[in-house]
Amino acid sequence: MADPRAREAVRDLALVAALAAVGVGGFLFVNPTATEVVTGPGGLTRHSLPFIYSGLLLFLVALLGASTLRRVRRVPASAVSESSGDRRETVRTVIRRVLCVICILLYALGIETVGFALSTPLLLFAVLRILGRRHLGHNLVLALVGGLLLWILFVGVLKLPMTGLLWDPLTPVLNDLYRLTGAR
Repeated sequence: MADPRAREAVRDLALVAALAAVGVGGFLFVNPTATEVVTGPGGLTRHSLPFIYSGLLLFLVALLGASTLRRVRRVPASAVSESSGDRRETVRTVIRRVLCVICILLYALGIETVGFALSTPLLLFAVLRILGRRHLGHNLVLALVGGLLLWILFVGVLKLPMTGLLWDPLTPVLNDLYRLTGAR
């Protein structure tokens, strides 16, 4: 397998298989001892979130698998030979992966210092840019909407304390706006 795109597709399909196994495990091993399930407020049980997360994971894994298979079908047979352009693309891919890991490490530090509400859109914007999306306006909208939706999920719904210790101007404002909706 000399083609880097084919190797990358195989890696992606292996990732799909591993994540699918984790998603299925979320359904199968939530209550291995068959203890009694008590319904809590809002009709949720302690099994609800693992089921929701496993379902979302399997949906996203299906999207990744379909995208990978579609990409593999579009690779022409003449692209199998390795050239210097393919080597450059492989180097770019490695650099992008390293930059993404650095962004995630900075994000972990950022959550503690400036809070989830500020660091999440910054991470999303940076990763979209690193992964090659060129439209800054679209990236900004995706980062802001994605950050807001993740904030609503983790802080609003799951009630996790995700405030910054050093400087966090957004979390108090978002908390007040969320309370105005009546959801809290």
